[in-house]
Amino acid sequence: MSLNIITFTGEEHYIRKFLELPDKLYSRKEIMQKPEEERQILTGTHILSHYFTVFPFLVLDEKDTPVSRALLTVYPDDTDAFLGFFESENNEEAVSLLLQKAEETARAQRCCRIVGPVDASFFIRYRFKVSCFDHTYTGEPCNKEYYAALWQKAGYEISEKYYSNHYRIVERSHSNPFYASRLAGKLQEGYRIVSPTKETVDSALNEVYDLLIELYRDFPAYKRITREEFVSLYSYLKRLIRYPMVKMAYYQEQAVGFFISIPDYQNMVYQKLTPLNILRILFTRTKPKSYVMLYMGIDSAHHGLGKAMAEAIKEELSACGLPSVGALIRQGNVNKDYFKELIDYEYEYVLLSRTLP
Repeated sequence: MSLNIITFTGEEHYIRKFLELPDKLYSRKEIMQKPEEERQILTGTHILSHYFTVFPFLVLDEKDTPVSRALLTVYPDDTDAFLGFFESENNEEAVSLLLQKAEETARAQRCCRIVGPVDASFFIRYRFKVSCFDHTYTGEPCNKEYYAALWQKAGYEISEKYYSNHYRIVERSHSNPFYASRLAGKLQEGYRIVSPTKETVDSALNEVYDLLIELYRDFPAYKRITREEFVSLYSYLKRLIRYPMVKMAYYQEQAVGFFISIPDYQNMVYQKLTPLNILRILFTRTKPKSYVMLYMGIDSAHHGLGKAMAEAIKEELSACGLPSVGALIRQGNVNKDYFKELIDYEYEYVLLSRTLP
């Protein structure tokens, strides 16, 4: 097979080829691509595009068919470059060409290391899934099983690990005195742990921003964004959540913690919003089969509050009798071990990096 690697800017011909590759690799039930968002990144029209410069790459065969693709993102104040939107056939030669070109470009931009996969921003998508490929859920990275190995063969090493816990159905009889006492104690201390309502969800989203923008600042690939950008990126959650499975914690009327869960929509939310798909989403929101616990953040000054909020969510799960996933927990975070007795299996994800020679 004769392979050719190209870089491009705004050429529509290559943009279409970049966007079409996932359709060749994944089935309709697997694909979690957002083509419109990818097009915005490629054309510099995404709401976050003003923060970075992108360099897209395509490996094409002799028939001009895409075999491998990726996009390098460079921030003006960072010597790390970020490689993402990676998709590829299981072809070592193609991936080697791709990664070599990315490294040449990163060095030319005076970067010292490449980190990936990061789809341009911490706030879009990052990490490879490396286990439990027979189970999927809304919000997790979607990739082929061989991706991480291809990067490692090219000299990339694992720099961060993440885990998702799958929790079995919580029986109504289940009790964990330690967590229950934490919730009772925090309520006695004057904390309020409540779910937002239709009237308060917008203010809650702004409160989440105030907490998250500081609590997540030490995460890999994190870059600060504005309140308006955050709300624009995440306001879609208002259409997906069921209020009882979202919790906000307040102390002296100040937001000090959040816990955001959504029904598991699988890949429905990534597909075109046809009337049929909208009905499927609405039905799933009304009658979910499981939940995904996507985001959690606790002000570090409020020790023990995380366990109290986990107990509040567990009570909701017990009431509805559904399983759940605690999603994408960074290795070392204490919430990875919340309610260990309810975990029946675990997913694993990695972030990789390579120091440039």
